[in-house]
Amino acid sequence: MENDWKALRDKYLKDRIEDQINWYNRKSSENKRWYHRLRLIVIASGALIPLLIGYANGPWEHLKYVAGALGAAVAIAEGILSLKRYRERWSAYRLSAERLIRERWLYENGATEAYASGDAGAFRRFVLQAEQIMSSENEEWI
Repeated sequence: MENDWKALRDKYLKDRIEDQINWYNRKSSENKRWYHRLRLIVIASGALIPLLIGYANGPWEHLKYVAGALGAAVAIAEGILSLKRYRERWSAYRLSAERLIRERWLYENGATEAYASGDAGAFRRFVLQAEQIMSSENEEWI
């Protein structure tokens, strides 16, 4: 009976906790990349528009069309950022990963009163806490 819960613990730590930490880390990185890409488009395009308008006369009159296209790029990028919420997702996924890592560390080291016994009860308390962390992250997007 003693080994049953230990096998379950090892499987849970590997298949659920490690898997979720890896998923959160991957999704956090993806959202961070998209956020930075789109913000770069907004910043660079927004900075170039007045420069192009300033030179858009005489033989360079066609630059007003480039400035218009950059204005559209800014609007599109801002719309995507607002719709997809990459910044918020990046932060939420990063925070969830860090919370799970911390909780796993506390459990594996018996660093709290709830986990100090290292028995099946401590494992159940860890599972409840870990699942609460994951479900609270899910609730943010509902």
